[in-house]
Amino acid sequence: MDDREGRYPLHAACAKGDAALVNDLIHAGHQVNETNFDLVQPLHEACFRGSIECVQQLLNAGAQVNGRNIDGATPLSDACSSGSVECVKMLLTNGADVNPQLLLSSPLHEAVLRDKWECASLLVDAGANLNHTDCHFGTPLHAAVFKGSINSAKVLLKAGCNVNSIKILSTPLHTAARQQDYNIALLLLMFGADPTMKDNYDRRAIDVVPSATCRVKQLLAFWENQPRELKFLCRQIVRRHVGAGRIQDLHKLQLPLSLIDYLQYSHIIT
Repeated sequence: MDDREGRYPLHAACAKGDAALVNDLIHAGHQVNETNFDLVQPLHEACFRGSIECVQQLLNAGAQVNGRNIDGATPLSDACSSGSVECVKMLLTNGADVNPQLLLSSPLHEAVLRDKWECASLLVDAGANLNHTDCHFGTPLHAAVFKGSINSAKVLLKAGCNVNSIKILSTPLHTAARQQDYNIALLLLMFGADPTMKDNYDRRAIDVVPSATCRVKQLLAFWENQPRELKFLCRQIVRRHVGAGRIQDLHKLQLPLSLIDYLQYSHIIT
């Protein structure tokens, strides 16, 4: 029978993180893949709670690691929302799809929206699509910038995401400019954001800064008018050629360590 929130006993136990009760309910015959009216399974609840003990018990009992709720979200999305690094690791080890199809928001979006950068890093290492566009924010980088999640933005940028990706022709730099976020705007520019790109209203990033005296406006004006150094331009070309998600493989090349560090932005610590 449902409780008042529409969860069955196993759902409720997982939501509380009560591993002992979860074990008892499983042995009593409760189905680990039973869904409530929102198609939420116990594993979703356990991952959203970040309860590694409950997740382990459910998986051992045959829980579907890629089960979908009514919004299409998987347990991996919920684990990323909770920021549980251990849950994310366990799900990936047990076959969780890092790029599930037909989601309103990908697991990577869920991680960066809450600046759970350690979870984002695990997803990137597992092959997450860095430039997947959701129905609301755009790419994960758009989402990170919108939320001011600078650590997650660093993870995405260092991994080689498209810094000039667009959502209705609006770039992450446009988003940083609107929010007058100096630190993120500078970070984007350092990774090759183009301050001259225009949105669907024919506006550059500098044109959408709300305040005429904002530091971000001064920063954008400087970057628009100051020529880039040759080594800066070369780094952007090499990184684009290597491609998203493969930047970490640069160490395999027979190049000086100092050059590898420069190409990988090793001085930017997350």
